[in-house]
Amino acid sequence: MACNKDQALPDDGKDKDPVGDKYKMEFIESFLLDIAEPSGLSWALNHKDFIVVDDRTNQAYIIDKKGKQLSQFPYVGDDTEGVTIDELNSSIWIAEEAESKLKELDANGVELNSYKIEINRGSKKKGLEGLTYDSKKQIFYILNEGEPGLLIKWQVNSGIISQKQLQFAQDYSGIFFDNAEQSLWIVSDQSQKLFYCDENAVVKQSFDLDYGKAEGIVVDLPNKRIYIVSDSERRLYIYKITLL
Repeated sequence: MACNKDQALPDDGKDKDPVGDKYKMEFIESFLLDIAEPSGLSWALNHKDFIVVDDRTNQAYIIDKKGKQLSQFPYVGDDTEGVTIDELNSSIWIAEEAESKLKELDANGVELNSYKIEINRGSKKKGLEGLTYDSKKQIFYILNEGEPGLLIKWQVNSGIISQKQLQFAQDYSGIFFDNAEQSLWIVSDQSQKLFYCDENAVVKQSFDLDYGKAEGIVVDLPNKRIYIVSDSERRLYIYKITLL
């Protein structure tokens, strides 16, 4: 169901491609989701199951590693696209694309706070798309899908601390931060690729995906697994990831 091709790429010509680990990714299996348009994926707070957000219903759900829906949060958003967690505060964060907002929920999925992310962008349809969190530095990494594609670093108390324009894919639809490795994993819907990057989105390696609308990703390096959700396929894809 997916290609395991791996390829080293430069970023945008402005940063030198760093030397680091290279990986091999192999497809294992996939599961159909009972979710209309899965558009973001994160660990759940128990770090065993996942949270997935649905762009059609604008709700968030807990699923297990075989895609079975376990529960639903009371939160109903507006154009939900990205999701992540802050384990220290037991909070859930959701990116809403159209109005460029981050929503903070408690562990039960009840909204606590709303934050506007002020950026210049060309279209409401190309807004906040991916969200992940560095718990050590307390930094959120936000993807703006396109027009322009951006990696935004944001903190609750400081707001936007940096923006970087991305040019290595046609769009940017999902992101995961690995705290142990201090690395980013970014999926592109239109390019149908997964990119392994450093924390500044300098690309180290890319992997082809043979399906479209990859919109959410979780990477579990200790257990050698990558999980990706596809909006169009309504599936959770599972891969084995190993060092070359």
